[in-house]
Amino acid sequence: MSDKKRGTFVSGLIILLPTLITLFLLLIAFRFINNNIAQPLGALIISIIKLIPLQISEKPVWASVIGFPVTIIIVYLVGYFTASFLGKRLFKGIEIWIMTRFPIIRDVYPYARQFIDTFISAEKKTKFKSVVAVEFPHAGIYATGFITADGLKDLREKTGQKIITVFVPTSPAPFTGFTLFVPEDKVIHLNMTIDEAIRTIMSGGVLTPPHQQPDKEKKEE
Repeated sequence: MSDKKRGTFVSGLIILLPTLITLFLLLIAFRFINNNIAQPLGALIISIIKLIPLQISEKPVWASVIGFPVTIIIVYLVGYFTASFLGKRLFKGIEIWIMTRFPIIRDVYPYARQFIDTFISAEKKTKFKSVVAVEFPHAGIYATGFITADGLKDLREKTGQKIITVFVPTSPAPFTGFTLFVPEDKVIHLNMTIDEAIRTIMSGGVLTPPHQQPDKEKKEE
């Protein structure tokens, strides 16, 4: 492939990649909601209407067609209701009351709640302290991460170093990743906001902030 053709291909890839990543993430979200909420809800509605036993596997298409719109409406209504201070407090109280009554659920729920608050809620900036780069998965290769807390006490005492906890998310879905305990002097602080770092990770590095693009710095010089 000639340099001109290669350049044309790369230009097309740069234009399409953000859209493709967005569609990929939306597809993951759709499949999760459809398989775990919409289909069971739709099958339940069909069973109630027809007064027949609940058999999701026999009617997944109709279950999705009926259940997905109902799920969207329910989610919207919950969002609308909890938009007010009173609604939010009331819903949170009911949620906690329900989720703490069952032995297994009450052990899992606090961590699930913390996970959602960290990545999706508007309060995520208080969860992640700053954006850093660490050598991962081995020396000489750097990964973007977020300082989340001080490191483990035992590590600090036994290594004699100040250890910090860094979460290194994966691309393009930063909801999973690796928890690293890194010496503070091995961490490189980056001049990026939390939102800028998340956009960079989700886009595979395509949506790098303008002030972090080497080419822009060279032109300004």
